[in-house]
Amino acid sequence: MLELARDTDRPAVNAMARQVHAMHVAWRPDIYEMVEELYSEERFRQAVEEKQLYVAKLSGVVAGYVLLKIRDYDWPGVVRRRVMLVDEISVEESCRNQGIGQEMMAEVCALARAFGCTDLQLGVYPQNDAAVAFYQKCGFTIRSIDMQRKV
Repeated sequence: MLELARDTDRPAVNAMARQVHAMHVAWRPDIYEMVEELYSEERFRQAVEEKQLYVAKLSGVVAGYVLLKIRDYDWPGVVRRRVMLVDEISVEESCRNQGIGQEMMAEVCALARAFGCTDLQLGVYPQNDAAVAFYQKCGFTIRSIDMQRKV
């Protein structure tokens, strides 16, 4: 289902990214603002070249996308490991609740193994109940809590 994104996928990826970004803007207007385009040609091209941006297609139409990054932990005091970060993931609103997200996440796990990763990691806003439930259904557990304050 997942394939490396192509230039022609950029409009669909931007549309889905805006759907998710709108929630972030609503929850955290102190750090997010609505923009017309989240994936410029340059950002999109770089993500594809670095094999970070994948799309899921149904009948040739983009139904979801995921942005992945790899982080190596190999400094003193930590167990050496390679972690795949699910930086962004989205399924087109009209395609949700059809198992696409679960299939995408299963393929992300396979990609992680192929890239030599031992773990998957992601962040989610606690008020995004649907996403939290989805990630838990996919086997994720809460491992840390990020905290922030204004100075």
